[in-house]
Amino acid sequence: MLLSTWEWIRICGFLAYFYFTVSIIFGLLRKSPAVKSHKNLLFQLHQSAGWFGFAAVIVHMLLLIVDQYEPYRIAELLIPFASDYEPVLSGLGTIAFYLFLMVFLSSDLWLRKMGFSLWKKVHFAVLPAWVISLVHGVLIGTDTVNPFILLFYWSTATFVFIFSLIRIISGQYKKKEKEVKVKPVEV
Repeated sequence: MLLSTWEWIRICGFLAYFYFTVSIIFGLLRKSPAVKSHKNLLFQLHQSAGWFGFAAVIVHMLLLIVDQYEPYRIAELLIPFASDYEPVLSGLGTIAFYLFLMVFLSSDLWLRKMGFSLWKKVHFAVLPAWVISLVHGVLIGTDTVNPFILLFYWSTATFVFIFSLIRIISGQYKKKEKEVKVKPVEV
């Protein structure tokens, strides 16, 4: 059974979201003190999942151009809110793409030129990109009526939220630990 272009568009969009979610979770976990011995593996999984997600989103966008049911023009894909079909929701997808692109370019091409501090700030744009892609997928996706798809979206959102909290709490703990070490001993 051959899948239609529309089915491939949905599959690639869903895969992009899945891989970006996995990448974010492994990226957040990598800085957790509980996984010190596996940081390199988590980094490789984080980076690979990110690239798979980015490839899937590119295929998702290219298939939108050749779709017979609701074809997009290149300008509709590249200019937020320019689409004839669901302009706001399509525009959110475009914005998420640009944020992911910015993170990828800064991580793989510009890291050495921009410095670690700026890179880190740019890299965290992945979280708003992911939230926007979640909203895009839930609201424009035709599979959202499926309870398993909704369960998947809720589960991934819960996991990313929990691991983000762990990252924030562990970062604050590390900061307090450094402050305690730096304080001079009073005699």
